[in-house]
Amino acid sequence: MDKIQLSWEMDGGVPGCDTDSNSPLARAVSQLFKEGKPFSNLCMCFFKDTSATLRWLGVFVQSAGDKVIYFPGFIKDFDQIQGFQGKNLQWNKSFAFDHISLEKDRSKWHLTSSEYEEHLGSPRTLMLDKNRVLWLGISVADADVLRIVKQETKIVSDSPPGDSNRRLETFRKAREGAKFAIVSLNDEHLTPFEEGFLHFGIIVGPKGFENYSGGEFGFPYGSPCLVKPLPEEFSKLPIRSHRLELSNNTDIQITVCYLPGRLKLPVAITSPSQPSMTLNTHVLPNGGAPVA
Repeated sequence: MDKIQLSWEMDGGVPGCDTDSNSPLARAVSQLFKEGKPFSNLCMCFFKDTSATLRWLGVFVQSAGDKVIYFPGFIKDFDQIQGFQGKNLQWNKSFAFDHISLEKDRSKWHLTSSEYEEHLGSPRTLMLDKNRVLWLGISVADADVLRIVKQETKIVSDSPPGDSNRRLETFRKAREGAKFAIVSLNDEHLTPFEEGFLHFGIIVGPKGFENYSGGEFGFPYGSPCLVKPLPEEFSKLPIRSHRLELSNNTDIQITVCYLPGRLKLPVAITSPSQPSMTLNTHVLPNGGAPVA
């Protein structure tokens, strides 16, 4: 086997080199480098927390088949998953979570395990208007759930003999001209509640779509992962929306805010199929033990 080595530097990252094969960038390129499966575009996305520390929100990829694939930047490996329809348990199983794939027609998505061995679920997105869809909402207990960005990220991968240059060139073309996004909270009232958790709403639409400013951001209403239910209405909730330009036909809007209360688990992924009705997928840490 040949070896592909990739080194990427980030101004503003903390000193050091990230060589972890579980980093979102390493996971995003692994199928290209190892299996030769191409993608057309790749864009990195970061979260700047209240201490101005850069963290990985993740890597978004547009596949050759026009799927949008999201590799979240969680700090832990997750190998147990629970899925709920409302409050009814649908899944509770071992699952080595790797990424989330939005289908080409943007009507459904699924979870994929590491090594791409298993797919799970087919929740529907929420159709908005102007060809925009609310893909999902991601709630995290606190910023520490997201891995810190280091000044250098290094990836070493096996590749079949004689094909490493082509695969590396495919990666370079996918990154060509890409602009990474740094997502942050609204500068006003960064923590408007006595206790709260971070929430990211992800909307996908055509290139240059008008920013969505309605009320659907994938909040985890009715989710069993909440210590107590969310209020039915919010008054002047401070939010901030960001734009990620993934390709010549796809933009992504990421809206971030604090929501009141606490999560029982590190991460909750919420996929509304219609307004005010959600499918909640809860990712648990190793061993499946909930974290209060």
